[in-house]
Amino acid sequence: MAYNSINDLTKFDNSLREEFRKYGEIINFSKKDNPFDADSTIEYFYIIISGKVKVYDMNFDTNREQTLYLLVKGDMYDVVSLLDGKFHELAVEVLEKGSAIKFSIKKVREWMREYPHFEQLIFNQISSQIRSLESLSLDLSLLETKDRLLKLLMRNVDIFDKKGVEILKNMSHTEIANLIGTVRHVIERHIKEFTQEGIIEDRKHLTSIKNAKNFLKILERF
Repeated sequence: MAYNSINDLTKFDNSLREEFRKYGEIINFSKKDNPFDADSTIEYFYIIISGKVKVYDMNFDTNREQTLYLLVKGDMYDVVSLLDGKFHELAVEVLEKGSAIKFSIKKVREWMREYPHFEQLIFNQISSQIRSLESLSLDLSLLETKDRLLKLLMRNVDIFDKKGVEILKNMSHTEIANLIGTVRHVIERHIKEFTQEGIIEDRKHLTSIKNAKNFLKILERF
């Protein structure tokens, strides 16, 4: 099935829009699916339309898990395999059902050469992921878990402003812990503290800022 709409499609010229419609294929995924495994990303490139997908790695000896980033509306996968043509051995899990547009990775490489605006879009995605991983690495080394949670809440607001997506919506405390390199009971303790202070509200599967003024004061140290 051809894809008829995509975020910022109007930024591209008519020929590229027609290429998208001609070669794009919609795929739908649910929580039980594994739509973006290493084998598929050697051949195909994906742009997320809706839903939420976790990219992570795990130490099977300790059962510790670290989420590297979340894919939401407008994000692309996998830019690493796109550039080097090699398998990218990361685990992927669907957290929220949705859909993506799938392209042949060879065709995407052709578009990068032929359409500078599209190439820049790819580079923007790459730089965003590099900055995200750099920030995660530094946060894990330098910040306490309480501060890492505050930064995650701030990032949730930023992504909502840019994409209209709340990354923390419907996420369990365990999944939130995996995003900042800690465990569930630590997250629950900090969330309880912030809730008692009136800074956030923690409804079932949704943690959001309640008092923006107090929250911004806390964030000043960042």
